Amino acid sequence: MIPIVQNPKKTRGRDIAGYALGEGATSLTMNGISGFAMLYYTQALGLPFAQAGVAFAVSSVWDALVDPAIGHLSDNTHTRWGRRQPYILFGGLLLAVSFYFLWAVPGFVGRGALLFPYVLTMNLIVRTAYAIFTVPYVALGYEVCTDYHQRSQLQGARLALNMLVNLLGPALAWSVFFPDRAGGPEATSVVSNFLHMGTVFALATVGFTAVVVLTTRHHITDTRGVVTGTGNSLRAFLGDFREIIADRYLRPIIFFMCVGGMAAVFVATLQMYLYVYFMHLTALQKTIIHGGGMVLCGSGGFAGVWLERRFDKKHAVCIGAGITACADLLAAILFLGGALKPTTVWVVHGHTLPIAVIVFGACDMLNWFGIGLFSSLASSMIADVAEVNELESGTRKDGGYAAIFAFTTKLILSVAVFTASACLAWVGFVNGSDHQTPEAIRWLVLLTFGLGSFFATLVIPIALRYPIDQAYMTKVKAALALRKTPAAA
Repeated sequence: MIPIVQNPKKTRGRDIAGYALGEGATSLTMNGISGFAMLYYTQALGLPFAQAGVAFAVSSVWDALVDPAIGHLSDNTHTRWGRRQPYILFGGLLLAVSFYFLWAVPGFVGRGALLFPYVLTMNLIVRTAYAIFTVPYVALGYEVCTDYHQRSQLQGARLALNMLVNLLGPALAWSVFFPDRAGGPEATSVVSNFLHMGTVFALATVGFTAVVVLTTRHHITDTRGVVTGTGNSLRAFLGDFREIIADRYLRPIIFFMCVGGMAAVFVATLQMYLYVYFMHLTALQKTIIHGGGMVLCGSGGFAGVWLERRFDKKHAVCIGAGITACADLLAAILFLGGALKPTTVWVVHGHTLPIAVIVFGACDMLNWFGIGLFSSLASSMIADVAEVNELESGTRKDGGYAAIFAFTTKLILSVAVFTASACLAWVGFVNGSDHQTPEAIRWLVLLTFGLGSFFATLVIPIALRYPIDQAYMTKVKAALALRKTPAAA
């Protein structure tokens, strides 16, 4: 009989907070790109939707392909500064510089034939830097926190920090960098607005990178002369890749995150167009709704901590997916069914209440609450699976598991980004124009909320197949502890 470990080592709150600060770098860059890059290249610079979609999809696929190599190298790195921090520092600085040049398009590129190659190249560099930073960063989180419940707390804190920075960065950007100007062009058609935003976000990314390296420095372990993985040979890399990708415990997490990610991508990519062309929101309304969505997404991460303690992780994931599906479905029914129009208002005691904007914002925020809930728990579940594999294989491969999870989900999500951009052209959106047809707008609403609800619903039956729970992990930790005792040797 396997002995039970009652009190695994707890992680200090300040260690969790210090680690979570690193998420600020990825939040500013990735949320900035997902929220504004498509608008920038298609509406401000006039790049065709198809070319923009290809650039983003190819760079996302490249990001996915790079991840396993970064994860394996990180697991097998031997330096006095440990396995993770050197990659985090270099990747974060490269991410900041390349992100700036994503928006600082040189004058000779302009709107001509060189624009597509430039966009593609810069996105490839950004995605490479992102992989170098984020895979070791995520793996470091698995090492910082080993308690079953605290893993959810750490991932919830990481997501909440991501959303907080998103609120103060990309969400607030609507009011700071893209203000309304009466009689002028759409703010998202002005090139200089995007450059100002890119400059500020790049500088902040440097700051977040420095902070996370400094606050986690006491977790650095000198790995020179220490066997930390299976080796840096191609054979070892391919062996680890096959082993992890075939892990029966990992597959349900990958599948439900791929499907749930499809829901998130469609809403995230297309909602910006709904803000501008369907709801005709003011800059303040965009900030409130976008920012509110980020607050609710971060709150979902914290709600997941409470729900997984009460119902365990896979059932909490199903609750989050159900909330997202219901919110998107409600928005589709109300706006496509004619119950609400973007201009619908109620007059209450002499005050005009923009009920359509309120309902639209509420549905959008609840959508992100559910996404935040199940996505933060997925990261916690990956850490558990990596620990189970350590018991079976005898080697800890946190970097490999973080990388393979990122690899498979990004590969699927790259398809979602390309599909979302293709949908814009398919429904008849005209790039570079401030005016779109009613038919195109109606189709856009259907695609955003209809597909978002459909994919979120599919998460539930997949997540229910995940077999690991707290009782199982308690036995795994006990077996690992027994193996590591002198008596076991």
